[in-house]
Amino acid sequence: MTTANHPLTNTPQASVDTDVLVVGGGPVGMLVAAELALQGAEVVLAETRTEPDERPRAGTVHARALSLLARRGYLPSRTPEEIAHDPHGIVRTRFQFAAEPVLTISAPSVEPAPIAGIPQARLEVAFEDRAAALGARILRGHTVTALSAGPGAVLAEVAEHSGGRSLRIRARYVVGADGARGLVARTGDFPATTFPATMNAIAALAVAERPGEIPPGWHATPTGWTMHNPNPFGAARIIAMDFSGPLGRRPEPTEAEYRRRLAHVLGAEPALGAVTHTTRFSDHGRFRTRLRDGRLLLAGDAAHSHYPLGGQGLNTGMQDAFALGWRLAAVLAGRADPGVLDDYSRERVAVAAAVVGNTVLQSRMMNPRDPDLRDAVLAMLAVPAVHDAVAELISGQFQPGFQHDLVVTGPDGTVTTLAGLLRAGRFVAIRPDEHTPVPDAPADALVVTGKVTPDQVWTTAVIRPDGYLAATR
Repeated sequence: MTTANHPLTNTPQASVDTDVLVVGGGPVGMLVAAELALQGAEVVLAETRTEPDERPRAGTVHARALSLLARRGYLPSRTPEEIAHDPHGIVRTRFQFAAEPVLTISAPSVEPAPIAGIPQARLEVAFEDRAAALGARILRGHTVTALSAGPGAVLAEVAEHSGGRSLRIRARYVVGADGARGLVARTGDFPATTFPATMNAIAALAVAERPGEIPPGWHATPTGWTMHNPNPFGAARIIAMDFSGPLGRRPEPTEAEYRRRLAHVLGAEPALGAVTHTTRFSDHGRFRTRLRDGRLLLAGDAAHSHYPLGGQGLNTGMQDAFALGWRLAAVLAGRADPGVLDDYSRERVAVAAAVVGNTVLQSRMMNPRDPDLRDAVLAMLAVPAVHDAVAELISGQFQPGFQHDLVVTGPDGTVTTLAGLLRAGRFVAIRPDEHTPVPDAPADALVVTGKVTPDQVWTTAVIRPDGYLAATR
C-alpha cells in the first residue's frame, strides 16, 4: 500500500480510533456502514456532501438486490402464507436492453419482485438512518484528504468543511465507496481493466413545457438518444445522450450546456422549464481487478464504473456491500482469517467484469453509426437461451448459490421465513430435526429446526448472512 500525496501532518488535531472508516456516503457507503454496524463493528463514515444526493441517478432495483434488501427488512419480503401458496411460481416483467424492450426479467414468486422503481436518494437515506441507529458515526461535511499505512492500521486525515478543523482517524480497515476517482483507490494498488468512453451525456430534472416535444421513454435520433420519464406533477428526468464522441474535459455541466446538448441530440431546441440537478456521464467502463490492498478495500463505483444503464451500478454496489460487511466484521472480531477479504475481492471482481462487459456492449449497440451490431445482438436475443442468460445477468441472478426464500415450520408449529431469520445478519443453519448435524456452521450461527417449504435439494444447509449457501448436506 502506498502513501497518498498529502502526508499526515503533526499539528494538533482531534483523534478518533475506529474499526472501520468508510470513505464516501452514497448509498453503497451508507449500506456498508449499516452492515458493519449491524455486526457490532465500530464504524465512522466520512462524506463530503452535507445532504443526500438528489440528482437524477439510478432508480431501478433488480431482483437479486431486492432479495438482499428484503433480508435486512428495508422492504417487505413474502409472507409465509404467500410462499406456501405459490412456492414454485415465477413473476415476470418487461425490461430494456440497449433501449430496446426485448427482455423479460423473471424472479421466483417467493422473492419480492423482478424489478422495483426506488430512487437512489431514497435508498441512501434509508441506509444512513439504519447505520446511525445501529451506532455508526456519520460525518457529513467531512472530506478525507490523506491516507497512510500505520502500524496495524490506516491513518486518515479528515477536513471538516464548516469549521475548517481537521480530524485524524486511526482505523483498522478503510473501505472506499468514494466513486471512480476516489482517494482510496488512488492510494492503494488497485489495477483495473478499462474501456475508453465513446460518447457523452447529460441528465437533469426538467419540465418539458410542450407535450410530445421530447418523446416519452427511449427515443433514437441520428446523433444519439433521449430518455424522458414524464412526471405529471412536476420535473422529470430527461437525458441527452450524444454519440458524436467523448469529451476531452468533463467539468460540472451547466444548464446552458445541458440545453445545447439536448437540442443537438433532438435536432431542435425544446422548451424546458425548471432545469435542476444536472449531472454528466459517459460510457467509460472500468473494473478493478483487485478490491483489497492490505487494509484498504473498495466497493461500489470505486470498484467498478460504467455506462449507467438500467441501474446496474447501484445494484452491483449494493451487492458489494452485503458481500463485504459480514466478512469484514468476522475478521475484526477474530472469527475469520483476513483471507476471506480476498474471497470478497475474487467474488465481486468476477461479477463486476460481467456487468461492465454487458454495459459496454449496450453502449456500442446504441451508437447510431453502427446499426449492424445492434441488429445482430437483437437477433441473438431472440434465441431463448441467450435471452435468459442476458436477463439473469441484468437482474443479478446469474450469481450462483443464492438461497431463495422459504418457510421453516418448527416442531412446535412456529412458522418463520429465511428472510426473517437473516434480518439480524447472522449465519443461519437449517436442519430437519435436532439429531441431524449441521455441516460447518459457525459457532454463532442461528440454528433452526423444522420442515422447509418449498422442498429443497438439501437436507441441511448453512446460509451466509448475505443469503448465499455456505454448505449443504
